[in-house]
Amino acid sequence: VAIISIHGPIDGITKHSLERRLEAATAQGADAVVLEIDTPGGDLQATFEILELIRTKAPANTIAWIRPRAFSAGTIIALATREIVTTPTGVFGDAAPIRAVPLAGLQKLPAAERAKIEAPLLSELVSDARRQGWDEKLVQAFVAVDIELWLIRNRTNGDRLFVDAAEYERIFGEPPVATRVQRLPAPPARDEETGLLTGPARINQGEAPTNPEDRDLAIEFVQEMPSSRPVLGPEAAADWVSLGQVVSSDELLVLQADEAIAYGFSSGTIANEAELKTFLGSNQTIRLDETWSESLVRMLTLWPVRAVLIAAFLIGFFLEASAPGYGVFGLIALVSLAILLGAPLLTGLSDWWTVVAVVIGLGLVALELFFLPGIGFVGILGGLCIFAGLVGTFVSGDPFSPAVRSDLLRGIGTTSIGMLVAGVGIWLAWRSLPHTKLGRGFILSAEIGGDGASEGPPGRSRRSDRHPPISLGAIGRTTTPLRTAGRVEIG
Repeated sequence: VAIISIHGPIDGITKHSLERRLEAATAQGADAVVLEIDTPGGDLQATFEILELIRTKAPANTIAWIRPRAFSAGTIIALATREIVTTPTGVFGDAAPIRAVPLAGLQKLPAAERAKIEAPLLSELVSDARRQGWDEKLVQAFVAVDIELWLIRNRTNGDRLFVDAAEYERIFGEPPVATRVQRLPAPPARDEETGLLTGPARINQGEAPTNPEDRDLAIEFVQEMPSSRPVLGPEAAADWVSLGQVVSSDELLVLQADEAIAYGFSSGTIANEAELKTFLGSNQTIRLDETWSESLVRMLTLWPVRAVLIAAFLIGFFLEASAPGYGVFGLIALVSLAILLGAPLLTGLSDWWTVVAVVIGLGLVALELFFLPGIGFVGILGGLCIFAGLVGTFVSGDPFSPAVRSDLLRGIGTTSIGMLVAGVGIWLAWRSLPHTKLGRGFILSAEIGGDGASEGPPGRSRRSDRHPPISLGAIGRTTTPLRTAGRVEIG
């Protein structure tokens, strides 16, 4: 058995690392794969790609071990596996899509946009539920905030079924009572009569995204596997009894370890690797974790780090243009830019056009500074190209699709923050650097025509007959271009 850890936020690096480790598990002859999940969630596009990996490159005997929590993207990934187990304190759920903007935090999605993002996500969940045997109504409650479900039980064989309001009314001939059974985040407390968990309400997650009937039709339209849910009518009323509401319309489903077992999602609780080995009946387990280089790249692609790199690149570029020839500031700008473009590109978080856009932008800015000073338009166009290229490093895929729009906003916010910091840094450098010891080594402070003009560099003789003083009003001619420095002959 190969244990593959998925820890921390889900992103493009997670996807590439998981693909590498799945190939390594296959190469080492693993008969089964355990995805050890501990994550708060992450990028939706990367999640879809990981689902495809599980279906195409992971062995059929792939299970999820929630150790100890798997929210949002972690829940979606776990539901794609053949089987789920948790630690005794494990918890998973709350997989609604959200938008996070740097400094602004989590943003509420408009109803229409939420519906566009939820539609493919719900289709994926229903597809996995039908393949793996999860309750397809209940899995939707992990994602959609307008799902209301009641639990009914067969009096004869004990089978249980989660039904919505329409199904409930069709079976029992009357609308269900919204008892608003709440479970989390309070410690689990079971009702003695129904066996359901009760507790205070959770936070309202937002507007109802779409019409439930239309959503059911849309989900069914894209499914390849037919539903195995029984279709019950009034004739079944005598055989089934209602156990009460399990999901209300203002909450997202979150399950503790014992709830996951009761609702049929979890096969049991496993506290450590020794118990896991016994549970699977394995002779040997191997652990495949992320490499240090993958962890380093993840750190370098965090938005605060990228904002700092953007600022360092712009400040270094400006100072190098102001004091050309030394190379120190240019090297800082070059290294920062290489990390900014290279880290996302190598991990599939961006495309090659971002590099092209930034290179073109730098060329236009250089053209403005050194060959067409004063034009303005060329420099502005170059700045826009640089901005677009840097924002593009946050986006992989169609930037106008709802699933990627959150990444686009994060890129715009991070790049704007980096440019703002760079502007402040350039202003401070412009004001203070010439007055520092370091600055005096880079910037000439003598004024032509002033007292300092009569003195040459330290260690050299002063004016000689060969180099007489230059008087105000003297005429000279250029012998080289003066962009941004050059040579003139006077006298």
